[in-house]
Amino acid sequence: MEDGSGFSSTSGIYRSLYPSPPLHSFTSLTDFLFSNDSPNFSPTKPAFVDASTGASLSYSDLRRLSSSAASALSAAGLRRGHIALLVSTNSISFPLLSLAVLSLGAVLSTANPLLTRSELLSQIRDSDPALVITTLDLALKFEFLGSDGPDLVLIETLIGDLDVNPTVQIGSPDVGPSDPAAMMYSSGTTGKSKGVVSTQGNLIAMAHVLRHLWGEGDDEVYGCVVPMYHMFGFSVFVCGVVAAGATAVVVSPAAGRFNVADLAAAVERHRITRLPAVPPMVVMMARKGHAAGRYWSRSLREVICSGAPLGREHLEKFGRCYPGIRLSQCYGLTETCGPVTLCDGVRGRLHASIGRLIPSVEAKILDVRMGKPLPPNKYGELWLRGPSIMQGYLNNQEATSLAIDVEGWLRTGDLCYIDSRGLVYLVDRIKELIKYKAYQVAPAELEEVLSSHPGVQDVAVTSYPDEEAGEIPMACVVRKEGSKIKENDIFSFLEDKVAPYKKIRKVIFLEYIPRSPSGKILRRHLKAATSHQEKLNVSARL
Repeated sequence: MEDGSGFSSTSGIYRSLYPSPPLHSFTSLTDFLFSNDSPNFSPTKPAFVDASTGASLSYSDLRRLSSSAASALSAAGLRRGHIALLVSTNSISFPLLSLAVLSLGAVLSTANPLLTRSELLSQIRDSDPALVITTLDLALKFEFLGSDGPDLVLIETLIGDLDVNPTVQIGSPDVGPSDPAAMMYSSGTTGKSKGVVSTQGNLIAMAHVLRHLWGEGDDEVYGCVVPMYHMFGFSVFVCGVVAAGATAVVVSPAAGRFNVADLAAAVERHRITRLPAVPPMVVMMARKGHAAGRYWSRSLREVICSGAPLGREHLEKFGRCYPGIRLSQCYGLTETCGPVTLCDGVRGRLHASIGRLIPSVEAKILDVRMGKPLPPNKYGELWLRGPSIMQGYLNNQEATSLAIDVEGWLRTGDLCYIDSRGLVYLVDRIKELIKYKAYQVAPAELEEVLSSHPGVQDVAVTSYPDEEAGEIPMACVVRKEGSKIKENDIFSFLEDKVAPYKKIRKVIFLEYIPRSPSGKILRRHLKAATSHQEKLNVSARL
């Protein structure tokens, strides 16, 4: 080992500095979560609380209703190995429905409720779910489901009719740790979404680590503002909080948009102590300044930021506004079933690093050109290996082989380094994905849509820095001869074709798109070209 970094100069591998707790044999995530091994577990303790209504589910309620929902889903035809697509915003019903699906040995898939009908149809065609579970207000998006498609189950009806004496017990012996359990979609660098398949064992490993790291404080109350349909929210709230025996307060703001005032009220009323968040939320909190800070810090001790890099200026501004609150970062992927680095146990109040490797996870930092493992403080691509790494991509062995090598190492595509204390720092993304408010936006997907515009000769999509969103999608457009399309024409063209978070928010018109001889867009040259174009635009305006 070198300087406490966890690095072995012999193998080139970094290992976690956290002690690895022993893991007993469990057959499924629900078997593990309801094993009652957490020192904080109490049957009467609230597991989930609705911040707006005050409705709650105790741990005994969560187990009983999950079993009852499993019975209802089984009666609706859901079987082991079937895929169930859950499309819903955050609610206290989300975790119990998720656990109900998993307890049957079925595979839970999720989708962003903001997706358009065509985007949902594309995902359904790819995954072929047996059931679609959604809310009444989202049901209209699934009018395209015909007699040959999956059955539609309304959450309000399902929850309202739950049997108090379930016939399906949590922790079925027919379910094993190698069975597929979750399939969440993650955008790829090619622009096509891929179904990331995680096993029961993958989810158990994540829940076990979070129980070990988070299960010591019996007074922890987690604020849930990140979506549970995303792997970050799912791993933290459906896996981690339940495994730790803690309480989660679900904060669902009015009109579906994050609101600092709603959050502040929930923190004050429910004494929230820890808040997982994404960078745009942290930026908005910092903008509100000191006014709310003195009230929040009475209970709120830590904000855990993930989903995209957090700029140092925002980190420091948050620190000035909320001197009583620790701001840490963590890092994870859909392919890792959630966070693989955490700042737990790391000294300090503001953390520019993304923390240390969690127990049982190994890492390599590989030279991008030579492919050789690098020692501490050297930039390279982060590779990961451990029990929470996905099984692979749905029906895509080629993509799986490109992502995971024969030794089980996952190529993240992110440029990182690890310092002499074992702290991991995210430098930049090797991947071309745009991170808009923690959503992943694939440039190739938008390029494909925009190329069908009759006035577009050529197009490339890239990121553009934005204080609130982190990055916004920007289109670089070459007009066809005689075309007079303007920025608003591009905005209008995309209006009903993609989800709101994928929309182009800035357009620059260029004479050509820089490409390699093979036709690949040279994004490094593109950024230089757009920067030059912006300077010209500024000069013209002046």
